[in-house]
Formats: sequence, C-alpha cells, structure tokens
Amino acid sequence: MRSRLAVVTLIGLSLAAPAAAQLESREAIALQNQILELRRDLQALQGRLGTGGGAVAPPVAVAPPVGAGGAMPGSQQELLTRLLERVQALETEVRLLRGRSDETQNALRELSATVEKNREDLEFRIGALEAGRGGAAPQRPAAGGAQPTPQAPAQQQAALPTPPAAPAQPARPRTQEQILRAAQEALRRQDWATAEREAQAFIATYPRDPRVGEAYLIRAEALYGRREFTQAALAYDDARSRVTDRSRRQDVLLGLGRSLAAINERDSACEVFRQLASDFATDMRADIREALTRERSRLRC
Repeated sequence: MRSRLAVVTLIGLSLAAPAAAQLESREAIALQNQILELRRDLQALQGRLGTGGGAVAPPVAVAPPVGAGGAMPGSQQELLTRLLERVQALETEVRLLRGRSDETQNALRELSATVEKNREDLEFRIGALEAGRGGAAPQRPAAGGAQPTPQAPAQQQAALPTPPAAPAQPARPRTQEQILRAAQEALRRQDWATAEREAQAFIATYPRDPRVGEAYLIRAEALYGRREFTQAALAYDDARSRVTDRSRRQDVLLGLGRSLAAINERDSACEVFRQLASDFATDMRADIREALTRERSRLRC
C-alpha cells in the first residue's frame, strides 16, 4: 500500500518535471518550487505511514492506499487528493507555457525574416537611387600609394558643375477677357475668394472698360456668398451705378435687397424691392420675379 502511494505520486511528478525543466522562465522556476514542495509533502506523508524499503514494481492501475482495516484514513485521503489535483494543475500550466514558448519563437522567426527582407529592399532602393543619379561612387585609392583609375569621359562630364538655370520669363499680362472669364468661372464653382480676387483685379486694372460693371457685380455676389453681407450691400450699391444692362441690373437690385435684409435693414430692403418691381414691371425675368415675390413675402413688405 505504501509503495502504491509513492508510485502514484511519483508518476505525477515524473510527468511534470521533464517538461518544467525545459522552460527557462520565471513560471518554470515557480513550477519547480511547487514540485519540490509537493515532494516534501509526499516524503512527510510517507514518514507517517512508514517506508517499506524494497524495490517497487510499476502498478498496472492506480489505487489509493488503504489502512489495516481496508480503508484509507480520511485525512490522508484528502491530502493525497489535493496533491494529485496540484500535480494535474502543474501539468496544465507546463503545457500552456510550452505552447506560449513555441508561439513566441515562431513570432521571433517571422519578425527576423521581415526585418531581413526590409533591409534588403532598402539596400536595393538606395542602390537604385545612386545609380539613377548618373554618378558612380568615388573609388578609394589603392594601398601602397597607387594612382586611382582615371574616370571615363562620361563620368568626368557628369562630375562637372551644373550650369545655373536660365531665369524664368516674366508672365505676360492677361487681357480683360481672360480676367473676367476667370472671375465668372470661379463664381460658378462657388470659389468666392478667387472670384472676388479676379473681379477686384479687373476693376483695378481696367477701371474704364465697358464691362467693369460686370466685375463689380461678380465682386458683390462673391461677398454675399461669403456671408459678408455689409460689404456685399456696399458692393451691390457700387455695381448699381455701373451696370448698364437691364437684365443684369435686376440681379443687382435683388442682391442689394437681400443683403440689406440680411443685416436687418428691412425697410431699406423693401424699398429696393419696390424699386425693382417698378422699374422692371414689363420685362422682369421669370427667375427674378419668383425670387422677388418670395423675398417680399418673407419680409412682409
């Protein structure tokens, strides 16, 4: 019975010890300490039961030790159960540690391969860049004071300093048509800043051009699009005295009224709308008439 008890516990320890010895980590050291503690507990248990001293044959089946009456004492059976549970837990931890160790080694191998590949790619790209510059790397002088090999004519020509680039030609001034077209296109795509800048450039460069009123109107509409309503109202008022086309004057008055309404000048806006309805009663465009009706209804003019 005593020998069976020793064999049962030693079998459990023999399963855990070789695996734990292969792991060089803090967890493995902790497991070894637990195994030593279990071994001391087993020796203490064997001391209580008394040791037999003979060679023990490996048992075919595991059976708990029994006392003289055919039953194992309760305290000893409980101690043996706890020892077996701890041995099984240690075996599980060893297997987990071994799996983690294998995963770590695989990850390290993959990382090493990736780093090596990146290094080779970097060296290849650096070599390609150096070759693309057209100049070979300078050769080191040979040992013993030997003269360096003379460079080929193409290499000597590549080594010469590059002549300075010719100064850029000044940009040609744009015509009135080009500036006005750029302002109109910017206004259509709602690029308010560009439209205002181009319109202002036309006004400053060609103030006496017959189409300067169109530039004033573009500038006013760009300011309104940027929600700078006070500046837009002033710009629309400037455009009112310069736009001569009747169709475009309707846009000017409508924009002026909207700008005044946006800065809470309701009475002034209603007066501008009244003037628009009176001046263009017979030839008002359909879109202007619809917008005018909507604005006057909104302001209760």
